[in-house]
Amino acid sequence: AVVSTQSTGSVWNTSQSTTPATVKRKRTVKKERATGESKHTKMEQLTLDLGQRTEPTQCLQCGMVYTSSVPEDERNHASFHKRFLKACSFSGWKSERVVEEYHDGRIILVNQNDPKSHVRKMEDVREVVDLDLGITDRAPVPVAKELQAFLYISNANKVIAAAFVEHIEKGYPCISVHSPDDTGKLPLLKTADTAMKAVCGVSRLWVFKQCRRKKVASRLMDCVRANFVFGCTISKVKIAFSDPTENGRLLAQVYCGTGNFLIYR
Repeated sequence: AVVSTQSTGSVWNTSQSTTPATVKRKRTVKKERATGESKHTKMEQLTLDLGQRTEPTQCLQCGMVYTSSVPEDERNHASFHKRFLKACSFSGWKSERVVEEYHDGRIILVNQNDPKSHVRKMEDVREVVDLDLGITDRAPVPVAKELQAFLYISNANKVIAAAFVEHIEKGYPCISVHSPDDTGKLPLLKTADTAMKAVCGVSRLWVFKQCRRKKVASRLMDCVRANFVFGCTISKVKIAFSDPTENGRLLAQVYCGTGNFLIYR
């Protein structure tokens, strides 16, 4: 018999070849599909990019804003949170020097002649205030009688605001504009060359984030003016601020009633 090479049913039709090599390859492909294995290098995906957005979170207890998905942020928050709760928790003292009482709390005065436990609390609060305000170059503690702290204690026994003040002799009028520029930031702080007489220097003025815009800072400053010098209420023009933040500049302008409030160094 003669086999035609033009026949579509040729036994050598390569499209339907079932040689041993082909069969082996088919078995290998089936195995790879079944087990998910291949000869290529295996890749491991460590994170899932689903297009989600990670928004900053503000802690309701310590007020710190951080990103929970960033390990470094989480560590910083854990450290600050612990220090904040320890410093701002206040169980009360038998010998408190209460200078003013309000419906939501009281203001006490602490100085460096007070008992050591009182001074330690003042320094603990100052430390977390510095961290919250971004003050990294903390100065040594002033000598006795120079530094006083007015602490605003809430009815929940928490320090929600603090003013650290000291005696000074002069300050320099601020000549900067306190309106944000096109970028939303305030211009650099500038002062006049001629000094003016001042009495009280506000080294730090801090209010817990969730208690701001509730007149807490104004009450605190009123207490400072009324109690810093015995038997005398200091005029607002005799108060100077030390390197205020942007929020501090706006507060000083509103409280003092002028953009030319005093700055001291």
